[in-house]
Amino acid sequence: MSTTTQNSASQRRRVHYVFNNQEVPRLTIRQLFDTRRFSRLTAVTGELDADFFNQHLSDFIQVEIALGAPEQTTPQTADETATKGALTNALLAVANKQPARLFEALSGQNQLNVLNGLYTVEQAPVQAIHSRFYLLSDDTGAQTRVILGSINLTAASFDEHHNQLEEVLVFDNSPLYANFMQRFKNDLKPVLKNYFSTELLSAAQKQLDAMKKDQKAGKDVGNVIILGNETTDQIAIADMTELISHDVQQQIDRGIVGQEITKAMRDITTDRALVKDELERSIHQHDAIFNLQKDSVSPRAAKPTLKTREKIYKRVRQTLMTDMTPQERSAEKKYTTFLYDRPMERNLANDNSGLYVPNDAGTYPIPFGKLATISEIRDGLKSIDAVMQGYAKYVVDYTPDYGRRFYEAILYSFTAPFLWEIRSKASLNPEDGNDVPNFLVLGATAGSGKSTLLRIINQLTWNTDRSLIDFGTIYPTETPQKKLKTVQALEHYMKTGSTYPVLVDEIEPYFFQQDQYSRHLIVDTMNDLVNHPHAVAPLIGTTNYDSGFTMLRETARRTYYLQIDKVIDEAQKGEANKYIYNVRQTLNNTLFKDFVVRMATLLSDDETPWRTFDKQTGRLDFLANTRKLFKEYYEMADLPLPDFFADAICDDFRESARSRWAKLYLTQTEDFKHYADKHSLLFDISKLNTFNGFSADSIEEYRNALPVEICVDGINGKRGKFMEIKEDAFFKWIGEPDPYLEDADFAKEAAAEPERSAAAEPPRKKKGFWARLFG
Repeated sequence: MSTTTQNSASQRRRVHYVFNNQEVPRLTIRQLFDTRRFSRLTAVTGELDADFFNQHLSDFIQVEIALGAPEQTTPQTADETATKGALTNALLAVANKQPARLFEALSGQNQLNVLNGLYTVEQAPVQAIHSRFYLLSDDTGAQTRVILGSINLTAASFDEHHNQLEEVLVFDNSPLYANFMQRFKNDLKPVLKNYFSTELLSAAQKQLDAMKKDQKAGKDVGNVIILGNETTDQIAIADMTELISHDVQQQIDRGIVGQEITKAMRDITTDRALVKDELERSIHQHDAIFNLQKDSVSPRAAKPTLKTREKIYKRVRQTLMTDMTPQERSAEKKYTTFLYDRPMERNLANDNSGLYVPNDAGTYPIPFGKLATISEIRDGLKSIDAVMQGYAKYVVDYTPDYGRRFYEAILYSFTAPFLWEIRSKASLNPEDGNDVPNFLVLGATAGSGKSTLLRIINQLTWNTDRSLIDFGTIYPTETPQKKLKTVQALEHYMKTGSTYPVLVDEIEPYFFQQDQYSRHLIVDTMNDLVNHPHAVAPLIGTTNYDSGFTMLRETARRTYYLQIDKVIDEAQKGEANKYIYNVRQTLNNTLFKDFVVRMATLLSDDETPWRTFDKQTGRLDFLANTRKLFKEYYEMADLPLPDFFADAICDDFRESARSRWAKLYLTQTEDFKHYADKHSLLFDISKLNTFNGFSADSIEEYRNALPVEICVDGINGKRGKFMEIKEDAFFKWIGEPDPYLEDADFAKEAAAEPERSAAAEPPRKKKGFWARLFG
C-alpha cells in the first residue's frame, strides 16, 4: 500500500456525525446520550450491550428499548420472515438464555430499575424490525433529541478504530421527535413484548427478597442478582412455551400476522436441506427450534391451529432437557466451582473486590474477598514457604531456580480470576492479548508432585482440594468420540461465566500435539478473548513431561508453560508424603481473599501500569503486579523475600525446545549438512524414525519445537523432508559455537598471513599460519 493510500485510510472517518444538519468532527457517547439535559430514552436498536447500558444509560430516569432483528442474508417471503426470521430468533434467544444473561450483566442498580418498571427491554416475536432510532426528552418534553443512523447500543458502533462505516444524525428540538414517537407508539409498540419475561422478573424478585431478608438478619449479602442454571432452565422452558402458545396466537388474534403463519410453522422444515452448510452447532439449534415450531401446530388439520399450552410446554421441555445425553450431563457436573468477576459492582470502600460466589444454598451471589490481618498474611506466607521447603527437601537436585516454577504456578493461580481484565488493560492491540495466556500447563515428570501442587493451588484459593478434574475420566473409556467430547467439556467448563480456573490433572499428550484439539480450545479461545474481552475461566493443567512432549507453535504462543522435570527422592517418598500431608492441613484461602481485594484496587486505579516487560527476554510480565503485591506482603509480615521468589516470567517451553535441538545437533552432527552458499544447514527430518531409536511422533515433535524465525523462508522452511535452518541463528539459539564460521576465519587468516610475514620480517624468518599454530 502506498504512503498516500495509508494516510487517506488513517484520516478517513469511520463514524459520520451530523448535528442539526451541520457536519461535525465527532460527538462522544456521553454527549449524544446526555443525561444532564435528558431524562427519558425511547430506543429501537439492533444490539444492546450490557456494558454500554451500565456505562452510558444508567442515569436516565426512564428507558424503553426495543430490540430489532438482524437482516436476513437470503430472500424470504412474508411468512418466512415471521417464522424463520423473527420467531426463530426470538426462540433461539430464549433457548440460549440471552435475556437472563443480559439481565445478570446489568449493574445491581439497573437490575432494580428493571424490576421497578423504570427500564424495559422489548422484542417483536413475529415481526422483523430493522429500524434504528433513539428518542430523548426531559421530564416536561420541552427539550427533545432524535438520533438516527446505523448505530446500535454498543461501544463498537461508535469506535473510530472499527473497520466499519456508521452514520449518526442528531436533531435537537425537531418536529422529527413527534413523528418518530408516533411511529413507535402506533406501529412498533403493538408488536412488542417484554424481553425480560414475567418468569424471569419473578425469579429475580424472589432472589432479591431473599437477599433483603438475610440482610435484615445481619448476614453479608451481595447487591447483584445472578440466577442459577436450574432457574434459568425453567425460565427458558416457560418463556419458549409462552412465545408459541400465547404471543403467536395473540399476534394472530390482533391481525398483526395472518392465519397463514401456522401453516408456515408446520411447513418450516420442508426446505431445510438447502441450508445444511451452516455450522454444525447452528444447524442443531435451528433444527430443534424448527421442529419445536412444527410440533406446536396440529399436524393434519385443514386449517392448522396451535396445540394446547400443556402440550407445547411438554414439547419445549423435551427439546431443551434431552439436548444432552446422560454422559454429557455427568461430564458437565464435574466442574462445580464458580467465582464471578463483576468489575461494575466493585465497592472498594467496603472491600468489595467485584468477585462473587454462590451462597451456601446456591440461591444468590455474595461478595468474595476480605482484607486479612498482618498475622493472617504472615501465616499465609509461611504456609506457602512450608510447601516450598517440602519440595526443597525431598526433590532430587532441587535448586531455588527450579523452585520458582512451583511458586510461579501459585502466583498465576492467584491472578487467574482477573486475567481477562489484565489482558484488556495490557493490550495496545488485539494481538498483544496473547501475551496474557489463559492457559497454564505444568509439564511434569511422573513422581514430581504435580498433582499435589494442583491440589495445593486449589486449597490456597478455594479452601478445598476437591475441585480437580481428571482429564482421562471426564468421559468413560468406551465413549464414542471421547477425545472430541473431552475437549468440548473443557471448553464448556471455561465458558460458564465463572473466572475460577479450571484445574485439570493428567492432560494427555495428544491434546497438545494434534491440531484439531489444542487449536480448537487454546488458539480459538485466545483469539476470541483478544478480540472480544470477556470473562472466561483460565485453565491450569498438568501433563506428563518426557523427551516426547511438545506443543504446536501457535498453541505454545498462547500458553504459559512451566517444566517440572525433577522427581521426589524414591527413598524418602514415605517421609515426603507425611510431610506434605501435615503441611496441607494448615492451608487455607485467607491470603487469597486478601489478594483479590488488593488486586481489584490496582485494577480500579487508572495509574496502575500493566505493560511491564522483562529486560532479558523482552516478554510482557503479566504477573508483574502480582509480584508487587507479594513483595508488599513479605514487607508487611517482616519476612525476607525467599530465594524461590519468581522475579520474571519463565520461558520453559522455549528452553525445552532449545535443549532438545542442542542435544540432537551434538549427537547427530553428521546429519546437519552445511549449505555454504546460503549460510544455512539442511537437516533430513525423516531420519528421526523408530529405526534410528526415535519415537513414532518424533518428527512432528522436533518440527514443532523449532522456532520459525530461525528457519530459512519462515514457516516454509519447517515443512517437508528437508528443513533449512539459518546457520548463525541456529548456533546462537542452541548456545554452541559455529564451526563453519571458525573454518572461514582460519582460511581467511591463512590466506593473509604470507603477505603480513613478508612485509614484517626477512624471508629466512617467514613462517606460515600452520607452522606458527603447531610450533
